[in-house]
Amino acid sequence: MPRQEWKTTAMESACQTCRHMREIISGTGARYLLCRLSQQDAAYAKYPRQPLPECDGYQAAAANLQTLQILPQTLAICRLGPDSPVPEWANGQFVSMTRNRHELSIVCDQQSVPNDVCSEQDWRALKVAGPLDFSLVGIIASIAGTLAQQQISVFVISTYETDYVLVKQNQLTDAIDALRIAGYEVA
Repeated sequence: MPRQEWKTTAMESACQTCRHMREIISGTGARYLLCRLSQQDAAYAKYPRQPLPECDGYQAAAANLQTLQILPQTLAICRLGPDSPVPEWANGQFVSMTRNRHELSIVCDQQSVPNDVCSEQDWRALKVAGPLDFSLVGIIASIAGTLAQQQISVFVISTYETDYVLVKQNQLTDAIDALRIAGYEVA
């Protein structure tokens, strides 16, 4: 893909719309712009001084980490014994399993879960636009912090490519409103 020239006016920065930029939020709430090109080429600063009026590596962003997608399924979070086999009902478009010495946790479509299984039901998932680089920090902290300010509990699942934030179905509208006010796009 050819490099695109990007020039700014006033206080705009090429980094704000570049596909190589990732916003990092520190534990104190400070915001930084990380240039992912710096991981492959020392000619690019890891945290470019802002505003950066133009950059040879600029490429327009196709997707933004500020974008969240609502998954259509209503999910259940299930708990089985630590030695339980993976049940046949744990399948579908979205399934996550974690086993430790205390339990086997399964998140899946709640319609699949038998009535006699210990579960917390009526969860909805918000998927963070990805794929995400493993060096990124603060993504979940920012989303969870925004929702915590509105007293909305979350259950978080991270995968190789991205993160999912689960909220209770009865708080989904409030969560979407809070995230949009905070600058997230929710589709």
